Amino acid sequence: MDFADAQHFEGIYFTERNIELPPQDVDMESDVRIGESAVVKYNMDRSKGNLALIINNETFNESTGMSNRQGSDRDALAIKQALELLHFKVIDRKNLSVKSMKQIFTDISALDHTNYNCFVCVILSHGEDDNQIYGIDDKVKLDDLVEMLLPNRCPSLIGKPKLFFVQACRGTKLDSGAVMHDAGDVRVRHQNIKSQKVPLWADVLLAYSTVPGFYSWRNSTNGSWFIQSLAHILERDGDQHELQQLMISVNRRVAYEYESNTNHWHMNKMKQIPCIASMLTKELYFYK
Repeated sequence: MDFADAQHFEGIYFTERNIELPPQDVDMESDVRIGESAVVKYNMDRSKGNLALIINNETFNESTGMSNRQGSDRDALAIKQALELLHFKVIDRKNLSVKSMKQIFTDISALDHTNYNCFVCVILSHGEDDNQIYGIDDKVKLDDLVEMLLPNRCPSLIGKPKLFFVQACRGTKLDSGAVMHDAGDVRVRHQNIKSQKVPLWADVLLAYSTVPGFYSWRNSTNGSWFIQSLAHILERDGDQHELQQLMISVNRRVAYEYESNTNHWHMNKMKQIPCIASMLTKELYFYK
């Protein structure tokens, strides 16, 4: 694709070189120096706080066709306790319409986050493919909510980690798993279960309870596999390891320590694996 073709793509900007001029060397030295001297850890200043939002949608309007999400309160309580242990001020909201969900993101976007190190959002709801999340009356794309907190709309969060944990289905596929014939230490361990410019989406982490297209499991009494695992790992190891390592532990716990147990044969003995998309640019360490 040459310049003439590429310039038609919206949002892509090029400086066209005059072909009559000789090639110019590109000086990369300044970029290398910036990269080598950059701080590799997010500043988690203990004199400041952290802010979290939990949206717990449990009951839904009949018009949506969505059933009530029994066990969601258990998830909301568990993750709230884990976040508070890590010095997060938690805003807790339940059964929000799409309009109310958008409004609270607008309100948070308008806040001055100068005295916050980090923002976390936990969404507990129904969902569909294409990253659609349900309010109690309709659905909204997750991107539409996240984008309200990006630097162009929330400047005081620029350069700060923005983490989104989403417990919701992303489709209807079921993961039947595969038998591990040579599982090594996995089988032993889990034998009980068979002021520089930055990109807009930099410093964002999206952690989904399941991969695109798949069902996400939740127990009506004990809560969801993903949120219960996340809360457990954060409470136990939240100040011991970097976030990416914590999320690997969450993935491992969901993958190897959970399996569906239901009288519906077509949904029995199913598995699940969370899905993490990280645009973080530094290491993130929480503190207790």
